[in-house]
Amino acid sequence: MLPEASYQQSVLTLRPGDVLIGYTDGITEAMNFREEEWGEDRMIAKAMSCVHLSAQQILESLIEEADAFASGAPQHDDMTLVLMKT
Repeated sequence: MLPEASYQQSVLTLRPGDVLIGYTDGITEAMNFREEEWGEDRMIAKAMSCVHLSAQQILESLIEEADAFASGAPQHDDMTLVLMKT
């Protein structure tokens, strides 16, 4: 993607019930009107609270929580999540 960047390949073994979340910084850097970021800690806590749900439900819960935190404040970055649950 970026010619000057170095990339490494690795293998990750997922076990039943594991959840893998890929996200852009727009999710964790979602800001509210007080200019506070939602942050990784809040995202992880929310994900942990709903691991019993389906992948689609977890994804929707994370987006809803980030949107609720932002409370309609304008965002300056894309918010992308990719989630996989085994």
